[in-house]
Amino acid sequence: MTEHTPEGKLLDIIRKGQAKVTAGRELKIFTKINIILMVIIAAVAVIFIADVFIFKEKPLAVPVAVENAVKMTQEINVEPELAPEKTDEPVVKKVSREEILGNLNLLGIITGDNNQAIVEDKALKKTFFLYKGDSLGELKVYDIKESVLILDFEGERIELKI
Repeated sequence: MTEHTPEGKLLDIIRKGQAKVTAGRELKIFTKINIILMVIIAAVAVIFIADVFIFKEKPLAVPVAVENAVKMTQEINVEPELAPEKTDEPVVKKVSREEILGNLNLLGIITGDNNQAIVEDKALKKTFFLYKGDSLGELKVYDIKESVLILDFEGERIELKI
């Protein structure tokens, strides 16, 4: 029960003031924590958006030698009076296996239940981890043994050794 004396009323006012001060401190701390969390969420969102839209490179599954050979066939310039009649069939230059394999280097083989070959494309400056049946442009992984990667190029078996 509250006393109705002037001293009792004064004590009630002091208690209410202390409660407001405590609530104000807690509100300030809560507000600061919320601001910090919002900044962290905004930073994560910006990083995610940048990763999705800006930093993604389109994957290249075709070795550079094959891609360059296709570009060369498209860029052949022939003088108009010597040019053959136009046909709907594109001119395709046969890419030799040496052009393709010149850029490939077998770095290693991981043996286990499902062997895996580590192949570096020097022109692309990329490393590929390949399993049996995977394709790398016109090359298909035929088999992976302890120290040899066997590739299939247009029906021809090609071996890469470590």
